[in-house]
Amino acid sequence: MAGGAYDAEAWHDFFIAAAGATAALSGLIFVAVSINLRDILTEEKKIGSSYLTGRALESLVALLIVLGISLVGLDPFIGRVAFAAFVLFCAAGSAVSPARSISAYRASHVKPVAYNLRLFLALLLVAAYAVSGVTLLAQGGGGLHWLPFAFILAISIAAANAWILLVEVLR
Repeated sequence: MAGGAYDAEAWHDFFIAAAGATAALSGLIFVAVSINLRDILTEEKKIGSSYLTGRALESLVALLIVLGISLVGLDPFIGRVAFAAFVLFCAAGSAVSPARSISAYRASHVKPVAYNLRLFLALLLVAAYAVSGVTLLAQGGGGLHWLPFAFILAISIAAANAWILLVEVLR
């Protein structure tokens, strides 16, 4: 960080790679849902829960947040405080996933397979973004170095959900 500005050059390759990976995986989520939409909706109707379409939403939110952070992170003129505020905004946005999951469970009383694990991972993702934003603001404690962990976690969550939406829903 030179002169209080965010050093985009130091993180350039990381953000380019993350943006490309998440854009491609977002497309896979759309393909998985479009190919299996009838089966997904039939399964949800049968059990009375929106957990499969919820997985698609959770995946897209996770991936679009990675994409958004990556694109904003590539701006060479964004300041540290503005970028930290954006990361914290994204942390709040990523809370959609655990909130949606809890709401769907309470509404249907259907607890999907690995519900507790999925909820834990979603909350861990929110925490990783929040810690990254807070420590970037504080200029100590890791700052942006928390983002690779958060991005890998978000991509892993989305990839697992893509597999379920593409393959497992047909079993």
